[in-house]
Amino acid sequence: MIELGVSLYPEQETKQEIEDYLSLAEKYGFTKVFTSLFSVEGTREDIIKYFGDLCEAAHRHGMKVYGDCNARFFMQMGCTPEDLSVFKEIGLDVLRLDLMFNDERDVKIVNNDQGLGIQLNASLVDSVKRIIEQGGDKKRIIGSYNFYPLRYSGAGSEAVYEANQFFRKEGIRTQIFISSNVKGAHGPWPVSDGLPTIEEDRDLPVGLQLRHVLALGCDEVIFGNAFVSEDEFREIAETMKEIYVFAEDRPFYFPGLRTQIPIGDIERIPIRIELADDVSDVEKELLFVFNKHNVSEYTHVIIRSRWGRMDFRPISIPPRECDKEYLEPGDVVIINDKGTRYKGEVHIAMKRIRNLGHYNYAGRIADKEMFLLDLLKYGMNFGFLR
Repeated sequence: MIELGVSLYPEQETKQEIEDYLSLAEKYGFTKVFTSLFSVEGTREDIIKYFGDLCEAAHRHGMKVYGDCNARFFMQMGCTPEDLSVFKEIGLDVLRLDLMFNDERDVKIVNNDQGLGIQLNASLVDSVKRIIEQGGDKKRIIGSYNFYPLRYSGAGSEAVYEANQFFRKEGIRTQIFISSNVKGAHGPWPVSDGLPTIEEDRDLPVGLQLRHVLALGCDEVIFGNAFVSEDEFREIAETMKEIYVFAEDRPFYFPGLRTQIPIGDIERIPIRIELADDVSDVEKELLFVFNKHNVSEYTHVIIRSRWGRMDFRPISIPPRECDKEYLEPGDVVIINDKGTRYKGEVHIAMKRIRNLGHYNYAGRIADKEMFLLDLLKYGMNFGFLR
């Protein structure tokens, strides 16, 4: 299951604000705290006390703390690759290297004796590969994307997706940032214009941001800026309920089928649909209650979900009139009784295609969510939101 986190920058926040915020985040299932260690000025002792208090507060709320560190801060704190004890003294659970040293020091840091997890820049895949090849313990590594306070400077979806394929193959989790839309929400620097990893997420609703990065294959999602509003926390919690659902088994699923059809606790990408006015109750049940929508082999013409034809085999889906000679990209259709053995399949058009007459037009994907369709790959589960 995807894990959720918040960011805190204690040089800008009071202890009471931090305590209240952690209580709110904990209430909505958040388990991580990110902070920037090198944005605070002070002596070594000041910094240990400063972030030690933050770690203590986070741990009281059952949260792990990730501390971002650069080379200058590393040297300022008197650290060496062989001795990271100061970070354990602070109370960190995971140390993030803002930039790697790109030599044998990286391997020593990853394989540290203090038991610290190490985040490496997920955008620098070649550097991470080199660390692994030189003996870095993959079990200690988390891939961590940057956030981007400066508008138009953020990452693209394709780059994140490609990097995630490497990390998935290596069994390494990845962490990415989304952004609160609260006016004035801050990061470590004096800029308040959103704080996501992916540029196109900067102004999106937080639930849609979460669904986007999940579709890209990320494992941990952190709000880069603070403070997130309770309405946004609530939106994230409601989105999580749509992402993680239980798909029932059926007696007529034969053994070979059970290796293909989603059963049990499943993860899916929910996508918002604008329903046609005349959609029947049976069709609504197929769209919203039936939760085994699963992407078939090829998606260049249609995204095809086949499993509804099994569960809805004994149920009639009468044809409905549709004056669309052609279906447009994003149109959602259900195969009706005329489709005989294919009845109950749900298709989403990816290209302009002819309406063959056995389709009941169910609606279309919301314009702002069309980009999610390009991320649906073979074997992924998806669902519909109203």
